[in-house]
Amino acid sequence: MRINKLELFHISIPFKVPYRLSWVYGTLEKAEAVILKVHTDGGLIGLGEADPMNPFTEETAGTVMVVIRDVIAPQLLGCDPTGVNRIEALLDQSVRGNPTARGAVNMALHDILGKAHEVPVYTLLGGKLHDRLPLLGAIGSGTAEEDASAIEALIREGYRTVMIKMGSLGIGEEIRRMVSASERYGNQLVLIVDANQGWHYKEALAFLEGIRGHAPLVIEQPVRYSDHVGLSAFRDRCPCLLSVDESLVTVEDAAILAHSSAADVFSVKVSKNGGLSKASAIARVADGFGLRCLMNSMLEFGITQAASLQLGCTLNNLLDCGHAYMSVLRMADDVTDFKDNIADAMVQVPAGAGLGVAIDDDKLKKYTVETLKIEA
Repeated sequence: MRINKLELFHISIPFKVPYRLSWVYGTLEKAEAVILKVHTDGGLIGLGEADPMNPFTEETAGTVMVVIRDVIAPQLLGCDPTGVNRIEALLDQSVRGNPTARGAVNMALHDILGKAHEVPVYTLLGGKLHDRLPLLGAIGSGTAEEDASAIEALIREGYRTVMIKMGSLGIGEEIRRMVSASERYGNQLVLIVDANQGWHYKEALAFLEGIRGHAPLVIEQPVRYSDHVGLSAFRDRCPCLLSVDESLVTVEDAAILAHSSAADVFSVKVSKNGGLSKASAIARVADGFGLRCLMNSMLEFGITQAASLQLGCTLNNLLDCGHAYMSVLRMADDVTDFKDNIADAMVQVPAGAGLGVAIDDDKLKKYTVETLKIEA
């Protein structure tokens, strides 16, 4: 079996409700991705997805299209797609950076490998430990009153973990939001705070001082991704778990962060981390250092969500809370059937071969803004 064609689709779909993040990222109105189809001469098609979001990532949908066309495709065409490790090693030598582009390819290769052997991808990763996982509900930045309204809606839907986005308001208001959420919901919910790099170190310390007695389970990425010294110092003072997201892209990042005691939790995102092979390696680094993993989301569509679930269900060091498999519910629509696995704030691991997700070609055509075909 050989790869004989690649198809790329740059899609854009709005959110149901605009999503306000930290001042670093602003308010998002839509999500964009690149859907990849890897065709083989045996008739199998592997699905992949890249979820770039500049400046969260260095990549954009445009750069993903170009790097796959100009750099990756020449390496893939004619290859046996079931030789995933061989292809990963080849691309490690020929492609610098570009993890979301690499991630789309790696997902598609795993999808083909699973389909070729008629097994779910989780079987290739060692077998599942979890048949289903609870969902994490995330709310954007807002007032304490707006938070309460959003959280109560999630509670009615069955959520028991809520991530509160921070980093866009003054630190005093962020403290009020956390204290209010803790007082109202701390006995019935797991609360997580994600500042998305939105604070300076002194602001992050002021937040800790202001929320005494009302700490969440986790605070994620309070300071800039490159500030490992600040992360380590913050962790020493933090009464709760510290998670890293933007700081954690590569396996090398994982090793450095773990060795420097700069985190308690790794926020794993299969697209951000370069695909299933590398995300799995990051999870193993975490496990080796006694750290937990939060399966998080890049505002993804169903292919990446499915790939993330195939990995998440195999891990024995998952954080004891909800995980971010609800991304497609934020969108006005999706090009896959992944949401069929979601009910009552839980996600069921699909049993189908490969990634266990199917694409709706009519919807793919509807939401595509640019397409590219590359043949041998």
